[in-house]
Amino acid sequence: MTPAIWQFLSQLCGEYSNQTQAFDNPPLFAHIFLRYRPLGHLKPGSILVEQTYAVDPHNPYRLRVIRAEEADNGTIKLWNHIFKEPATFQSATFNDECRRSIEYSDLISMDHCHYQVVYDENGFRGSLEPDSQCIVHRDGKDTLLHSTFSLEGDCLKTLDRGLDLETKERCWGSIAGEFRFQKIQNWASELPLNWRA
Repeated sequence: MTPAIWQFLSQLCGEYSNQTQAFDNPPLFAHIFLRYRPLGHLKPGSILVEQTYAVDPHNPYRLRVIRAEEADNGTIKLWNHIFKEPATFQSATFNDECRRSIEYSDLISMDHCHYQVVYDENGFRGSLEPDSQCIVHRDGKDTLLHSTFSLEGDCLKTLDRGLDLETKERCWGSIAGEFRFQKIQNWASELPLNWRA
């Protein structure tokens, strides 16, 4: 694992909340928790990703595994995976035994939905790979995902929107700009030291 990937994962891993944003403007922003927890028994760079609403913290509405590796052009590539049976692992973030039971055979690679991450003087910035055709089925129709994030210190900003396949008009996603999350718990110490080798 390269120093850049180690730095990115060390900065990323933890629990985040957008409580301030949600309380300041509840009609436009739900209160959400984002969690990134290392999966040390899998390939280096493997991270469990969970998103839950604060009102329903034990039922994640999004559960993924990402894996970070260096791309040919020096960027960081995030491979994106969904679970074949997400209900089996919905407690994995806070259940060590469940988390350690995750294997790659439990996952499906999300083709055309992988991310690239670059570093600049302000932090890390990620987006879907160029020319990605990441299709998300939501509200009864297929939409094209447009997704970006930035990680600056303990602040994580995300913006996900689904666009109409033909008109490219927004079908779902934030109408008021980025979600702004602040890290409230740090899990960088759980990164296996042998990943640095």
